[in-house]
Amino acid sequence: MSPTEAIPLLIVVLLMISIGGGDVQEMSVTFQGATDVDSLADVHVVAGGTTTVPGNATVVGDIYVIGGTAAIDGTVDGDVTLLNGNLSINDGATVTGTLQTYSGSAAISSDASVGRVSQSEAPTPSSSPAQRIGAFLLQFLVLGAFGWWLVERHSLLFENVGAAITEHALVSGVVGGLGATTLLVLFVYMAFTLILLPLAIIGLFAEFLVILYGQAVFGYLIGTRLPIERDGVATLAGIAVFLLALEFFGLVPYLGGIAQLTVAVVGFGAVLNTYFGLQRFEPITIPGGA
Repeated sequence: MSPTEAIPLLIVVLLMISIGGGDVQEMSVTFQGATDVDSLADVHVVAGGTTTVPGNATVVGDIYVIGGTAAIDGTVDGDVTLLNGNLSINDGATVTGTLQTYSGSAAISSDASVGRVSQSEAPTPSSSPAQRIGAFLLQFLVLGAFGWWLVERHSLLFENVGAAITEHALVSGVVGGLGATTLLVLFVYMAFTLILLPLAIIGLFAEFLVILYGQAVFGYLIGTRLPIERDGVATLAGIAVFLLALEFFGLVPYLGGIAQLTVAVVGFGAVLNTYFGLQRFEPITIPGGA
């Protein structure tokens, strides 16, 4: 598992450590290769590769497995949490605390000693038509209400962002891709510091809101091409069409996901380029250039 792929589960681990009163500054992470752990600063995260606690070793601290493989042959004086990946507690191994499993594969030898075992089944997303329709309607109501309110009161904001999407899609896509990735990495690194963890959570939520803003603008652009006179109603209809299109994209393997990601990135970049629609975006030109 690469560092980028591990980001979502790392955030979950950081939250779990913070809630439990642990020190995230003493956390170590392995992403690849084979590693023998003879001691722990406080918390160790296995995100990839193979991490082994040797049979003659006793480590004090907690271990989180979010990818790769963790093999315990010795003693872990603490808790072990399996979020993803593979975990094996072999013959003669000891875990004095709690073994908590959420997902992944866990193999516990009958000759191993574990203080307590707690297994939590991860919720399985339901594909029932009723729930899918309910989720779609909820998304439409939230996005539609926001789009209708903004286009009725401050339509220039949508016009500016929409112009950046239609006239400068490539620039918006590049800015959106770089901006979203940079901010995501920044917020994750902020989360490693307990003091900045609340700001990191707020930042991730704000980044999600910017993506929703971009989606609302796409709906507005579609609405302007519909034979509806009232801007608010046209925007509502456009958002409905846009969300339906995203649902259909999701049915196409690989290409559908790429299309959804492209739309999100272009919208994100257009919102940033126009300062949330407060200013019309005009690319910088070089004087005397062709």
